Amino acid sequence: MWYNAPDNIEINSSDIHLWRRKLESSDQEIKTLFNILNEEEQTKAKRFVLAQHQRRFIVARTTLKIILSNYLKIAPNQIKFEYSSRGKPTLIKDINPNKLEFNVSHSEELALYGITRDRLIGVDVEYNSPIPDAEQLAKRFFCPQEYEIIRPLTSPEKEQTFFQLWTAKEAYLKATGEGISGGLDQIFVSLKTKPKFLALPHSGKPLTDWTLFTLTPQTGYLASVVVQGNHCALKYWELNQSVF
Repeated sequence: MWYNAPDNIEINSSDIHLWRRKLESSDQEIKTLFNILNEEEQTKAKRFVLAQHQRRFIVARTTLKIILSNYLKIAPNQIKFEYSSRGKPTLIKDINPNKLEFNVSHSEELALYGITRDRLIGVDVEYNSPIPDAEQLAKRFFCPQEYEIIRPLTSPEKEQTFFQLWTAKEAYLKATGEGISGGLDQIFVSLKTKPKFLALPHSGKPLTDWTLFTLTPQTGYLASVVVQGNHCALKYWELNQSVF
């Protein structure tokens, strides 16, 4: 499913490129990657108390810059972002003539990067860990219909369904730029149908201008990708040495 990307990566308006990156790295590689960060990012990295959190931040952020640099044909340290009022990053216009959109998510030791051209995208990945209070969390944060789906399930299906719903909702809210403060109960996720879809919680009417993909990017992880529009093809890329 996951392929090594070509040296000269290209993307068209119907493509969705999903990149996978394991965050384990050697101390020597971390030193090299650290130099790709700008001064503000380096300061942020140094604030992490735990070494593993600092390492994950450095690898995840520099990998994003390296991936984007391959599309934009510029050096990774030339990648610059601007931020919305809710903190969503986008590429500055001066370096983005093809209107690339991107989104990033990482959990434990895995990061996912979604890249599109001129269409919004949201990505969320979660490590599928035990959640004893999954039912209570669903009742508090999810739509009533979703709670009724989760309530009768037993472990581990209960936790798996919880994460499938959670990642789909968060991916959508990241794509729109609202973030989790936009309310997890403002969108209903249908997982029992093919294709899976997003809908308004009260009417159940599908949001036909959004497409949802759910996947298992690696054993022990669940993820969702939400993109604006339809008629799109998802391609899976694995980072190889030539990217670095």
